Amino acid sequence: MLMSSGTRTTSAAIPRTRRCAAAGGRISLSALLVLLVSVAGFASPGAEPGGIIGTITDAETGEPLPSVNVVLKGTHKGATTDLDGNYFIPLVNPGGYDLRASFVGYKVALKTNVRVGSGERTRVDLQLEPTVLALGEEVVVIGKKPLLDVEETATTRRISSEDISDLAVENVTDVLEQQVGIVRDNNQIHIRGGRADENLYIIDDISVKDPISGQGLGIYLSAESIKELEVITGGFNAEYGQAMSGLVNVETKEGGTEYTGSFSTKTDNISGWPPAHQNTNSIEFSFGGPDPLAETLLPRYGVDIPGNSSIFFNGYGYITDTHLPSASRELVPRVDAYDPLTLRQENNYSLLGKYTYRPLPTLKFIYSYGRSVQVNQGYFDAVVEDRRYFPLDYKGILNRYNTITREGIQQSFHVKHTLNNTTFYELTLGNFYNRVHSAAQGKHWSEYEEPVDFEPVFYEVGEDGEVNVKYGDGLWDGGNSDTWHDHYNDTWQLRGNITSRLNDRHEMKAGLEYEQTKLQLVSIHDPWVASTAFGGDYDMYHALSEAGAFFVQDRIEFKGMIANVGLRLDWWRPGQYVEDAIEDPEIITLTPEARRLFEEETVDIFDRRIKMHLSPRLGVSHPVTDNDVLFFSYGHFSQRPKYAHVYAKLRSYSPSTYQLFGNPNLNPQTTVAYELGIKHRFTGDKVVELVAFNKDLFDYATSFNVRSTNPRLGNISYYQYFNIDYARVRGLEVRFRARQGRYLTGNADFAYQIATGKSSSANAEIQAAAETTVGEKTLGEEYLAWDRPFNASVTLWLRIPEKDPPRWFGFRWPSRWGGSVRWEGGSGKRYTPAKLTNNGQDLLETGDRYSEVAKWWNTVDLRLWKEFTLDDGLDLRLFAEVLNVFDFKKPTQINPLTGEPYEQGDPAPRQWENPQGFIIVDPSRYEAPRQVFFGMSLRF
Repeated sequence: MLMSSGTRTTSAAIPRTRRCAAAGGRISLSALLVLLVSVAGFASPGAEPGGIIGTITDAETGEPLPSVNVVLKGTHKGATTDLDGNYFIPLVNPGGYDLRASFVGYKVALKTNVRVGSGERTRVDLQLEPTVLALGEEVVVIGKKPLLDVEETATTRRISSEDISDLAVENVTDVLEQQVGIVRDNNQIHIRGGRADENLYIIDDISVKDPISGQGLGIYLSAESIKELEVITGGFNAEYGQAMSGLVNVETKEGGTEYTGSFSTKTDNISGWPPAHQNTNSIEFSFGGPDPLAETLLPRYGVDIPGNSSIFFNGYGYITDTHLPSASRELVPRVDAYDPLTLRQENNYSLLGKYTYRPLPTLKFIYSYGRSVQVNQGYFDAVVEDRRYFPLDYKGILNRYNTITREGIQQSFHVKHTLNNTTFYELTLGNFYNRVHSAAQGKHWSEYEEPVDFEPVFYEVGEDGEVNVKYGDGLWDGGNSDTWHDHYNDTWQLRGNITSRLNDRHEMKAGLEYEQTKLQLVSIHDPWVASTAFGGDYDMYHALSEAGAFFVQDRIEFKGMIANVGLRLDWWRPGQYVEDAIEDPEIITLTPEARRLFEEETVDIFDRRIKMHLSPRLGVSHPVTDNDVLFFSYGHFSQRPKYAHVYAKLRSYSPSTYQLFGNPNLNPQTTVAYELGIKHRFTGDKVVELVAFNKDLFDYATSFNVRSTNPRLGNISYYQYFNIDYARVRGLEVRFRARQGRYLTGNADFAYQIATGKSSSANAEIQAAAETTVGEKTLGEEYLAWDRPFNASVTLWLRIPEKDPPRWFGFRWPSRWGGSVRWEGGSGKRYTPAKLTNNGQDLLETGDRYSEVAKWWNTVDLRLWKEFTLDDGLDLRLFAEVLNVFDFKKPTQINPLTGEPYEQGDPAPRQWENPQGFIIVDPSRYEAPRQVFFGMSLRF
């Protein structure tokens, strides 16, 4: 009766779900919570509680350990060992549990998947290893790694290097795209419906986000160099700031106690086979182990360095001509030294080095250095603002189009020092340098040639016999592109925090952050226009910005409940460049009201005008049954505006009709987000997580038309950025994780979310005025361009070890092989429906902007591998990868008349036609087709 009643309740709520998505999400989650708790409570009505008993001893001496805290993670059940090291946890319902034993001065032991039968007592004896580190710094996992951490208070995913190595992925972005709640649109990552610039990207404790453009990964990083990738899409703790939607934390690999290394290569072109290749090659090497200088060479000469040290190196290159047209000659990068790297249309290279030194067991130093270079023509990445698609107008002269050179350098020096058994601190000093340069043929902007379209030439005879000569087909035949761009940022970051366990219930963490950024931008449009020395329209600035933060958070543990309570204070100084602009009466885009507002909204500290923002955070994880944990998070999350929105054209005056000026009064953008979810453990090998979330995003920067009166110039009109846009996102996510025996692991994810707001771009207003890519800006909310209501995926990993391969279908399978297969599908790209009017001359929108969704898409990726031993300690792995196995055509551009990409013969307005009366089909209207790779790797 209970199950039947629950079903009727859910069915009755369907009409209300359609009327109010947010309310529907809450009803669905409530029904699922009731269902899960009901299943947990009534799945085994005849089951009797059991218990767990055992003895905890010292791993070195074998002596019993009294007062050890033993708990079943995710429940309120636990015990403390007596003087003989014995413990007993009674009234444990049948099922699988993770048992955690902790004691000051010893490593935490986590025994996973402890099975308790009906009415049985399960014995678990543990040996704790002594340590000089603080309690909780080291955890020894006994058994398989838990599929779900029931103590996390927010939605967090951790992807290990092992899982990454068996997926058909190439870089960090590929891995992120496969996580539930994340959408990749135009090669930009949107986490839970937020804009692409709302995410914080950290590599080895250093933020690698370009502060000018807001783009996340300012450095290219291969998937093979990752030790662990952490993605937090819910409420992250107060120690993290400058993010509104998500946190991506990358820990790269480091050397171990033994020498290891690898070399791998793959290609999709073996002497022209398969025919539909993209001429892609990749090569990668890595090496790690003890530092040979300190561990081997110096001791031979009597020099003994205390402690131990290790090294790790990784080098990577990935080149491809892509599935789009390519330049017939090599690209021209920013500096001649990069010429040997420009082998294909897309050229990506990275180097990573890490040195680890531990002079004492309680003291650890890590130096990390990463560098990347990317040279391409920007088919898939934005330079600063909204991305420019494949340059169709320049299809015939790609050699004369811009080459974009991206350089990233990241280095950090990290110290971790344990003071005693309860307290440790961490210090990180790091630098991130990012430069983006875009120029045609390596030219200075003064050397640019205006593009021309003079071929073909055709003649048209009029009714009166006159002959009209027409030139061109809508594709440029000569000249260069219309932009020259160069910007860089050089950021030094200093972070420090201290963590101390005050008692059994409270663990406090507090920290300080400081960063200083030097940035410069030069951007020139229509360089051939001689009205100024910098073309028809330009922008340039050089500024120094400072920022910092202070945070404090308390992790509270009580009878299975975990609460993370925190508070963060961020401050930001736009810099002397802005302060001088405020004082300069010659800058006409800063009105007296704007100057007064700057004084009111900033605080003068040590002759520096700064802005501050306070962000409270709360996260709770609470057991409701032995197998169910309810979690909740709430928080305010803010980030500084993109620097391009602050400094743009403060001192640049050009005759362009539509100019967009920066605003020194921009405030940090803010998200108020909360989520509610439940984690249910069927067994230690089968878990499910359900979460409903809501985000309100305020103070989005957007362009706005300003009309004012200037004493010298009279009435003036221009566009400027203001904090006047908003958005909101609500959704439901389901994650299922399972292991089948020793060999098979699987994930199944489902997400439903709706993202709406005032606009999908900070430049929507000026684009509408210029009649470029969008119509008139809406007065209410609209669906955001990257919104994808439904997304689902299934991923399976198969690993057959060398020993004890399985016997399936009556025979024993071969050893040392495996692979992965991933299916993903979801809602198509959003578009605005339209129809033709005025005899096909005009396009009339027939619905709200982005109100329609293109057809459902799906794709399958496959990776298979087989290992062989060539010599003692040297293994060969052969592998094959197939991306988009069934060659599904996923659209990137939608024809608003048909809801599908444009094809020859489809209806289209006449203004789409070229002078010869036909439409040039854009090859970038679909994502990449099927691609087959073959490769090999050597490991020792």
